[in-house]
Amino acid sequence: MSPPRELTEPAQLLSIAHRVPQEILVHALDRSIGASVSLVGRDLCLQYVNAAFAKSFATTPEALLGQSLYALYGPDHVAQFKPHVERALAGEVVTYERRSKVAMSDGIWFAVALTPWRDATGEVIGIMSCSMQVHELKLSSEALRAANERLSSHMDNSPLIVFELDENLRVAHCSSRISNMLGLDPKKLTGEGLLDVPTIANGNESLVAAFARLTSGAESSNRVESKLKHADGHIVYCDWFNSALTDASGKVTSIQALVQDVSARVEAAEQLLHIATHDTLTGLANRRVLTDRLSHALARAERTGEAVALLFIDLDGFKCVNDLYGHAVGDEVLIEVADRLREVARGSDFVARLGGDEFVILLDTDVHPGSPSALAERVFDGLSRPCRFTGGEAIVGASIGVAMHPPLSNLAADLIRRADAAMYEAKSAGKGVVRYATA
Repeated sequence: MSPPRELTEPAQLLSIAHRVPQEILVHALDRSIGASVSLVGRDLCLQYVNAAFAKSFATTPEALLGQSLYALYGPDHVAQFKPHVERALAGEVVTYERRSKVAMSDGIWFAVALTPWRDATGEVIGIMSCSMQVHELKLSSEALRAANERLSSHMDNSPLIVFELDENLRVAHCSSRISNMLGLDPKKLTGEGLLDVPTIANGNESLVAAFARLTSGAESSNRVESKLKHADGHIVYCDWFNSALTDASGKVTSIQALVQDVSARVEAAEQLLHIATHDTLTGLANRRVLTDRLSHALARAERTGEAVALLFIDLDGFKCVNDLYGHAVGDEVLIEVADRLREVARGSDFVARLGGDEFVILLDTDVHPGSPSALAERVFDGLSRPCRFTGGEAIVGASIGVAMHPPLSNLAADLIRRADAAMYEAKSAGKGVVRYATA
């Protein structure tokens, strides 16, 4: 079907109520519009092309009229645009991007708009095509996309959790590392407030405060430690490295948080601290920790008027165990004695091993004049049963010296020395007894 003549004139198609002279519109359409414009019939033969369209084929508009799009473009390009053309011929306005053949190039990216061309009755008789070159924009967009993909890949492969947050601390992106570190699904966190996630916010006031300083503009970056709970219940120690991005006015627009699992480091430090402060054989506190705890207890007692008592315990008969069975068995007995002392001590009491077969129990809470004697009786009773070891059993007793403040010194070293001296008095008195250090 040949289109009516009045619809084949581009000036008439684009004239806006004839307010602009047609020759100006024709010139603009042909020479100045900055886009490739063409009209094709239903047979996809060109009815009109402007100069920009013809230039892409290094020819003139007149040379292209009547040619089929299938003849102008190679099979690959035809396969690209054919589905879009069919939609436009069916009456749909179609927009898409494609890389097209252009003279003196390997192909240029265009943004294409296809509009159905209708006659006076509304029947689609062809297509008007308008395409603009977006090559540089497309290349930049592709480069940005590739860069974002690389960055996203690096983020996901990083041993750190990477959070991207908006100014309200809602999660814009979270790397997949969180699934391993905390057992959470990163996709489910998107759009959620970071501090609304119980696993992250609960019990971490320092982390909440750190983000508050960032969002308020008080700090541009900070670092904070937190103790988080994995979905399976185990504790994960984390270091957070947070930074805020601001706009030209200084308003915070986004926040990035990098989260490192430092559990191994924290656990190693705790192990070293435990080794430094505890007896390696029995697990009880050592002399260093006892002295520190006792110093604090005495200082508190000075302020409150409360009492502090120290039981110095030396085992009776332990040398015979070592001589008869050897030090390995002696160690088993010491471990058993330590366990029994823990059992007889109150929950608030503090049990320590000073070395060898010497133990100390510190009473620094709710101490009454009869408290040391009552505890000493529980110690005697606890050690009255034989201590079992590999291949046998042994019976050991205890001599106990007690030193109390008041009335004795409020210095830790002095109180330990006085309790030690009282213990030797108990040994001299026949063992298995208690002696109090006196002023």
